[in-house]
Amino acid sequence: MLQISFSFHLLGEMISMGQCPECHGKAKWESPFYICTVCGLALRRREYERYHDRVKNQLIEAQIDKEEDDFRKKSRRHKEYEDWYLGKKG
Repeated sequence: MLQISFSFHLLGEMISMGQCPECHGKAKWESPFYICTVCGLALRRREYERYHDRVKNQLIEAQIDKEEDDFRKKSRRHKEYEDWYLGKKG
């Protein structure tokens, strides 16, 4: 039996291709389905890959949003300091 498995890290989370999308249990490849050993969910290979692509894209978007929020916070702090500094001088 051939099992496809890979993982990637985003936002400190690991997503694994051998993982059930519903319960996060171990999913095994039994042609033509990935079958969860915990909850019994069965997905065809393409459905399973689409789920992981969707989760990956959501995590990427969340990471981008976090970076934008960090940038906005830094900009706001810089502006507050600048206002304080110029107010003190003027």
